[in-house]
Amino acid sequence: MRSPSRHALASIATAALLGASANALAQSSVDATSAGEKAGENAGEKAGGAMADSEPVSSFIRSRQTDGFMAFETATRVYRRPDGTGPVVALVGVVHIGDKRYYDEIVRILEQSEVVLYESVLPRGAFGTRGATDLERQRKTQDAMIFLRGLAQGFERANGRAPRSLAELRAFTVSRDTRLARPFDLACVDGWGGRVGFAAAGERAYAFVSLGSDAARGGADAALDLVLPRLVLPRIVLPRPVLPRRGDATAANADSVKSTAAKDEQRDLYKEFADALGVALQVRSIDYDRAGWEPADLPMEELLDRLWKRGERSVTLEMLSQRDGIAQGMLRFFLSLVSQSRDFKKMVITALGTRDAREAQGGGALSDVDERIIIHERNDAVIDELAHVLGRADAPSSVAIFYGAAHMGDFEPTLRERWGLEPAEATWSVAMSVEEWSAERIDARIKMFEGLREKTLAHDPAGAYPACARYEWRIEELQSRAASIAASR
Repeated sequence: MRSPSRHALASIATAALLGASANALAQSSVDATSAGEKAGENAGEKAGGAMADSEPVSSFIRSRQTDGFMAFETATRVYRRPDGTGPVVALVGVVHIGDKRYYDEIVRILEQSEVVLYESVLPRGAFGTRGATDLERQRKTQDAMIFLRGLAQGFERANGRAPRSLAELRAFTVSRDTRLARPFDLACVDGWGGRVGFAAAGERAYAFVSLGSDAARGGADAALDLVLPRLVLPRIVLPRPVLPRRGDATAANADSVKSTAAKDEQRDLYKEFADALGVALQVRSIDYDRAGWEPADLPMEELLDRLWKRGERSVTLEMLSQRDGIAQGMLRFFLSLVSQSRDFKKMVITALGTRDAREAQGGGALSDVDERIIIHERNDAVIDELAHVLGRADAPSSVAIFYGAAHMGDFEPTLRERWGLEPAEATWSVAMSVEEWSAERIDARIKMFEGLREKTLAHDPAGAYPACARYEWRIEELQSRAASIAASR
């Protein structure tokens, strides 16, 4: 079988990084351009800072290359009403793998908003129990209890016993994935605002309980108590397999069972992309257990139900769900060939940053089905949640939508048409980069720009500001690169 080139693999790799979540890949893109760097200089833009917004408003990604440095950047764009009234909404585009300092900067940006709506395709019971009718609240409470029971089953598998309390279950759950913190808290409140109870008996027996609309034991209809016990699967006795004669076969099989979790970890496709590029995972670099952070997405069951009802297939979702399938196997094999390759990382940065060029030419990476289900219909769920948040009696003055960058262009028209919000300012953050210069060469370039700045000031002190501002920006960026090299030693 003929292996694809590194350029082809870079295009495949970008499909995992921009737009979906751990359950849904997004976009791939085309070859690079350094136009982002030119636009940045001419407009006075600066990576990691606010700028005059001269680019197309829908741009949330770019690659730039200058002075031996290549970087992929994502944008945060803030939207306000021209008259200053109403809410402020920030669209915080993100790539799902990047440098740890990139995610630290993203968190600092998100901390400026009172509420953060983040993406995470989770089970149906993870998004709260509010409903318009008692029947809907009852159904959503049941979904929430099933979600909690699933988490309890994970606790049992890891610890050999049932959790003793909801607090213990929460601590275990959040230690594995902080994105589940708020979904856990939402699931612990039933559709009528009561607490979901947890009753444990012994090492294995437990149940989740909602007292219904009347918050009292007993009752019927909406007041009916909902009780969800531990799921006990029937024991199936299988014929004993005939093992090879070697005495260590049984022990080897036991070791294989014990290492299942470790193997699942190793087969995480995002982690393998991150390892190949020498960067970090978003979900492990950001603590989502924060006040005001809310999940806003479609439940996985809803995604699958919509596809089934329409008689459609999502190639992307199918590929992601089949960890042992041939598509993921090929990706892993090729990633092993280019792991830690500087050239491969440069290709990925190039492809990521020029995705918009392909979109503009009608060359999007997703099929119509995937584009609709992964991007547009999930975005609709976010807008619905935003409308709910802004419609509350205690509505926040600022909200951030924290999603893959490929989603962001679709949000902007809705913000304008529904709430009258216009783009106000933007900030670019460096997600990943490749440094090709030594500290000595960077220092020499800093001295060159310092000399040019002094000559410009000496020649025309009154009118030198625009040129000097560009020199200051280049000097500051070079100094930051030099500091990064020094810190990595």
